[in-house]
Amino acid sequence: LPYFSRGGTLSSLVRSSTAMATPSQGDSAATLLAKLQARNRVEVDAFRAVFEAHAGAQRQARVLQERVATLNRRCAELSEGKEKAEADLKTANEAAAKGAAVKDQSARISELQTELAASYKQHAESSQQVIAAKEQQAKAEDELVTAKNALAIAERERDEARERGSELEAALEESRAAAETATSEAEARLLARNEAVAKAEAMEAENASLVERLMQMKMAEAEKMNEINDLYDDLQRQKKSEEMRAIASDLSAASAESMSSLAAAVGGTNAFGSAYFPARKRLAIRANVGGTHRVAFTPGGDVLATAGDDRTVALFDAGSGNPTGPERLTAATGALLDVDFSGGDSSGAGSDVLMVLGAGTDRALRLWDATTGRTRHTLTGHAEKVVSAKFCPWNCARAVSCSHDRTIKVWDLERGFCKASIMCASNCNSVTYGESAAVVISGHYDGAARIWDLRQKPGAACDPVEVRGHSQHVTAVTMMPTNRGQFITSSRDNTLKLVDLRSGRAEVVRTLKASGYRSGTQWANPCVAPDGRHVVAGGADGGVFVWNLIDGGLKVTLRGHDVAVATCAWSQSGLVTADKNGVAIIWSG
Repeated sequence: LPYFSRGGTLSSLVRSSTAMATPSQGDSAATLLAKLQARNRVEVDAFRAVFEAHAGAQRQARVLQERVATLNRRCAELSEGKEKAEADLKTANEAAAKGAAVKDQSARISELQTELAASYKQHAESSQQVIAAKEQQAKAEDELVTAKNALAIAERERDEARERGSELEAALEESRAAAETATSEAEARLLARNEAVAKAEAMEAENASLVERLMQMKMAEAEKMNEINDLYDDLQRQKKSEEMRAIASDLSAASAESMSSLAAAVGGTNAFGSAYFPARKRLAIRANVGGTHRVAFTPGGDVLATAGDDRTVALFDAGSGNPTGPERLTAATGALLDVDFSGGDSSGAGSDVLMVLGAGTDRALRLWDATTGRTRHTLTGHAEKVVSAKFCPWNCARAVSCSHDRTIKVWDLERGFCKASIMCASNCNSVTYGESAAVVISGHYDGAARIWDLRQKPGAACDPVEVRGHSQHVTAVTMMPTNRGQFITSSRDNTLKLVDLRSGRAEVVRTLKASGYRSGTQWANPCVAPDGRHVVAGGADGGVFVWNLIDGGLKVTLRGHDVAVATCAWSQSGLVTADKNGVAIIWSG
């Protein structure tokens, strides 16, 4: 009764108890049991107050029934007294008529009537109490019936909830079993995936290593095939050397006569005030033991440097061909593949001292004092052989180099350390400065020439401008002496390309080729006349090919070498070429 008096309803109580006991899908068996016990406690506690109220109402009804019985007995006694009093009254009335004693009986009768009225009144009150008790009992019985009906409904819902709980518990067990199976499968698949990823990574690493090795093997095989072809050509030439020398002598004489007549006809002189054009062999110098890979002149053209397989840079007087200065610059531990003299304007640090820069297969660059022969710096940092190195024409304290480790490095020659390193997509065979100290041009194994702007990123370069004019790898890149907005590339596809940068985009404007020309070596370099009108390149057959850059035609082929010509240089002193036997030839006009 107290619960219902607060406004609660049994159905809401049942729904709340059912909601408390409804299990969720992720509950365990212990959690489900605890929820069911809690629901049962809620259901019993909810009806305990009703049962106690019903028991109290029954006790109160029994007490009221006992009191009603007592009052009924008292009423019976009073009725009997009334009848007796009425008889006495009658007798008294009868006696009053007879005597004085009637007055006393009348008084007694009045008292009895008063008592009888009081008894009636008390009987009426007891009757009202009995009626109220009966009404309360009827109300309690109605509430008891309602509570029993609600209890029956709650018991049905409880049974249904228990059945649902059993079903959910079974479903939970099935879900747990399925989850365990799925977890096991997922773990197995994850393990298999990790193993597959590890295998894939290992295969990718192995594939990259194999590709790198394959590229190196291809390069080595290409070099070997070139050497075999060169050897075959050398053997063929040696077999007919006397005949070839006679023919070369005749051609040289005819060329000299034709060039002299041509010079006289056009009245041409070069930019240095002379009519020099190479026509015949003037001097032959045993430059290096083994092969000579690169030759270079001082800026004035008076000293010639040769770098080769004997790990030295040899210095010669360009006029007499005699050794000069310290004669040989040593300290390299591998073959030297490139050499360059410092020069240009005097804005660079150290420009008052003539320096020599060499690059070789020992993965290092060396800076020598050309006067004393002393080594100033040994520059290390490349992981493979260094194939090209050049001074900056505007600052002799700067230089650039490239290596087969696919990097280009910019060097501070005063301090002897690397200022910037550029990663390339392909092995680099040649590098030089472009139209300014911030522009570097490189030639690569994939047949492309790339122009790098060092100003774009601190210590590095932006994405380069690519020029793809060759079908095989570029052997060298040479700047035009009269216009640094143009450069020459040579390639193993047996062509030379003139590339122009002045239009805002790099484009090939001239292609030089000849039917008998074949590139001599892996790093063969062309050279350009000081006036920029002629280009020279050495061939695999020992010929020296001279093209007219204006019309792109082959002007003359000079003969004097017995093996492939690897390098050449042209200065005010004239043209010099060197071959794979280490012989350098200075040509006269």
